[in-house]
This record gives sequence, structure tokens and C-alpha cells, in this order.
Amino acid sequence: MILVENLSKSFADRLLFANVNFRINDGEKVGIVGKNGTGKSTLIKIIIGNEEFDNGNVSGFHAEDLGYAEQIPTFNKTTLLDELLSVGEVKEFEVKKVLFGLGFNEAELLKNPNNFSGGETAKISLGKALCSEPRILLLDEPTNHLDIYAIDFLENFIKSYKGTVLAVTHDRHFLQNCVDKIIDIDNQHADVYVGNYEKFVRLKKEQREFQLKAYEKQQEEIAKLEEFVRRNKVRASTAKRARSRQIMLDKMERIEKPPSNDTIKLNLTDTTETADRVLTVENLNFKNIITDFNLEIRKTERVGLIGRNGVGKSTLLKLLIGDLKIESGNVKIGNRVKIGYLSQGHEELNEAATPIDEIIDEFGITIEQARSELARLEIYSDVALKPIASMSGGEKTRVALAKLILTGANFLILDEPTNHLDLPAREAIEAALTEFDGTLLIVTHDRYLLEKVTNRVIELKQNFDFQSSNAPANQNAKQKLKNENKRQETKIKKSTKNQSPEKLEAQISMAEYELKMIEHEINNAVDGEELKRLALEHENKIKEIDELYQRWEELT
Repeated sequence: MILVENLSKSFADRLLFANVNFRINDGEKVGIVGKNGTGKSTLIKIIIGNEEFDNGNVSGFHAEDLGYAEQIPTFNKTTLLDELLSVGEVKEFEVKKVLFGLGFNEAELLKNPNNFSGGETAKISLGKALCSEPRILLLDEPTNHLDIYAIDFLENFIKSYKGTVLAVTHDRHFLQNCVDKIIDIDNQHADVYVGNYEKFVRLKKEQREFQLKAYEKQQEEIAKLEEFVRRNKVRASTAKRARSRQIMLDKMERIEKPPSNDTIKLNLTDTTETADRVLTVENLNFKNIITDFNLEIRKTERVGLIGRNGVGKSTLLKLLIGDLKIESGNVKIGNRVKIGYLSQGHEELNEAATPIDEIIDEFGITIEQARSELARLEIYSDVALKPIASMSGGEKTRVALAKLILTGANFLILDEPTNHLDLPAREAIEAALTEFDGTLLIVTHDRYLLEKVTNRVIELKQNFDFQSSNAPANQNAKQKLKNENKRQETKIKKSTKNQSPEKLEAQISMAEYELKMIEHEINNAVDGEELKRLALEHENKIKEIDELYQRWEELT
């Protein structure tokens, strides 16, 4: 159990939150949400004992009950596998299950954990927390740095986890599927909502509407009492009643006006007409990262592009917009198509400039217009006048979005548009993209955004890499793999020959059900060899489903 009573925390003269109260029972899965800067991560640090607080009490557990994925971890072992084996009484196959699920491969298990990138280091820290299986697991943005497959693994892990989980997250899909309670830090208070994300959104809206009505009704009553006192306090005959009303006013417990629910509003709807074929890609090749890639996107299509980390999604987008030179193949942009590009690393921003200067230099508008455009995305004067290099990731994304809106583009190519953004900003982007009447190509791990905005999803797959000193053996392995793929393709084509789209859909549904069963077995595997067998079955089943979808698309 975690019991928080009357907790308050300030930094200098800035109050983060006050009189926070909640109770988390054993086995509950709880999400903490709120705008950036409201104190969510600070609350986690207070619970684990890494941050002092001003007033209140935190109780119900011992320090050894807690497991936490550190933001800046330290590693002591020489291999990744040994680092995770060091967390306690954990078996090797359980460690491998977690590491494979988070996207690490067999070769990386022997790599020094201190030699990984920042994002991979965060994944290692998360893996250590998962393997330790504490009574209470605390996570701060656990889906950051994970691709869509690793996030799916994490969700399944959390849902089957027997202990308590407390997670700070902006991942709406995670909140929808993994939590049964949400703590919302807003306006320096914390409100507890029982249920998942969509229930939280509904209940919060209903609560605000109820509080606003109660506030307005009380304000009407206060106005009547004040008017009565004003008119009657000077009359001898009514002064006593006026004093009575004044006492009533003085003793009245005033209902707080709920904070404004004004949200960011983005307008991407005004687009010009384009050719029917917006983008055509033929046999695109680039440095063994992108191989014989083909794609056609038609007017008003909304395409999502997914794939494992490192597969080349961002590289592909840069090839499409001309930031990288293609080695072979063709990229054709349709007539009257104007591209608006949002990069994951914000390369389109001049880090030395301020947001105000960036907008003015790019679009030649006045300083007042630039301030207004930035304010729409909650970039106000104090932030708008500091160098972009000093801004947070979420602030940079907002500046890049402001520029994107001003381009008037009718074909948006977006690379992780919701990265670093809080829930209100994500919801605003989702609403804007839903209303956008142009064409979209989005790379994202935000599954909630994918489900709400796109109508077609393409998976970019890794090329098989046989870079080893044993070249002949590798060539044989590569040929064997090609033969196996060909055999599987032939098998599926034979099985689907002369079938109707409806029968193929039934076959796809069955294959997807079988894939879920394999994933369930992987999560419950208790043997290393069994895990390897299931991993191979999982890979083959995904290939089978891909081929079935391809055949279905040919028929339809």
C-alpha cells in the first residue's frame, strides 16, 4: 500500500502541489497524469525518498518494497546479461524474456551496458526494474524510447504483474489498457479517478461541469446577499437582518472556480487541391537501410509508418523530402503538393534563434503575429524570447508545430509528432490531424494516435544483416532464409487461391488470434529453449499475417 496524506511541495517561491491525498492498494495499477511541470516526477521521487517535501506524510511501505527505473542509472557489470542477472534471484531465461521484449537482440546481451545510447540505457534501467519484480514498481515515462513492439511487451508485462504499479505517463494507450486508477495533478491539486483513460476523460469533464455549476450558483447567491446587505445596512428597521446576512457571507465556504478547460487549438484544415497521386516511391535503395522500397500514397490518405527502433523510419522520411540523397530508385511528388515536415530531432529549428525570431525569419510576419501563433501552442513571452537550444523537448516540438501550421502544407510528413508532449497537447494534435483535409504520413509509436488518425498502417521491416567473418556460411544462411520465405509465400498463395476477400479476412482473424496465443505463451514461458522456439513461431506467424494481408489487398 502507498498512503499519501496532505502532501505539499514547493521549489523556492513556486508551489507544485498542496494537500495531496491518495491511497494505492496492493496490486493496483495506477497512472499519474498532468501537464508538463506540474510535479508528477517529483511526486515519484518523494515516494522513493529521493526528494524532500514541505508538509504531509508518505507511508504504507518499506524502502525494500520499491523498484524504480532510474533516469540516470549506473551499471557495474561488463555485459548487459550479467547486469540484469545481478538484480537478485532471477533466472537467465526470465532476463532474456525481458530484454528480447524490450527490443535487445542476442548479440547485445554480451555488450557492456555502459556502451549503449541514452535511449537504450533507459531501456536497460527499465529492464532491471522489471526483472527485480518488487512489491511496488514505480515507473517514470516507461514507454519513452520504446518502439511499438516493446511497448506492447511492456503492456502485457504490466497487465499480468502481480505487484503494485505506479507510472507517470502521457501514453494514452498505456493508460487505457494497463491502469485501473488515475491520479491527475492539475492546478496544484491531485484528484483520483477510478478507471482507465477514457473513463478518466469523461469523469474529469463531468466533475468540472458539476463544480462550475455549483460555483456559478453560489456566486448568484453571494451577489444577492451582498446586494441585500448594501441596501439594508443603513436602515434601522432592516440593519439587524443585514448584519445576519453579512455573518452568513463571512462564514460561507467559498467554492473554488474550476480552472479553465481551454485547450490548445490547432487549425490545419485549410489546404489546396492536389493531384490524386500525392507520393509515389519506386524501388528506393539507401545504404542497405532501405532496400527496394515501394509506396504509393493518394490524396487524403492518412498513413501510419511503424517499425522497430533503428529500422530506418526517420531515414526514409528524410529521403522522401530530399534531406538525404537516394542511391537508386525514384521518389515522385504529385502536382500542387506542398510538403510540411516535422522531424523527430527538430533539425528544422535554428537552435541559436529564439522562437520569435524563428517564426519571423521564416515567414516574414510581424512580432505581434509571431507571438500570437506561438501563444496558440502555449509558448508565451518568457519562453518565446529564450534560445531554442535551451528549451525542453516538448517546447521545441511546440515551436516546430507552430512553423508547420504557418506553411499551409497539404501533405504533412510527421516524425513522432507527440514526443515529449503532455496529454492536452497530444489531444490537440490528434484533434487537428483528425480535422485536417489533406494527406498524412506519420511515423509514431503513439498507438492511440495511430488508431484515432490513420486509415492505413505500413510496417517497415529490418533487412537481415549477415556482417560476419564467415562469409560463405552467411551466404548459405541468407539463401536458406530466402528459400524459406519463398516457400511460405507459395504456401500462403496456394491456400488463398480463389478465395473471396471475406474468407481471407476470416483466415487473417484466425492467424491474428494464433499470434496472440503465441504472445501469451511467450509471457508465461519458463524455459530458455521454449522461449527461443516461441520467438521463431512468433516471427513466422507475423510473416504469415503479412502475406495474408498482401493477398487480401490484391483481391480488394
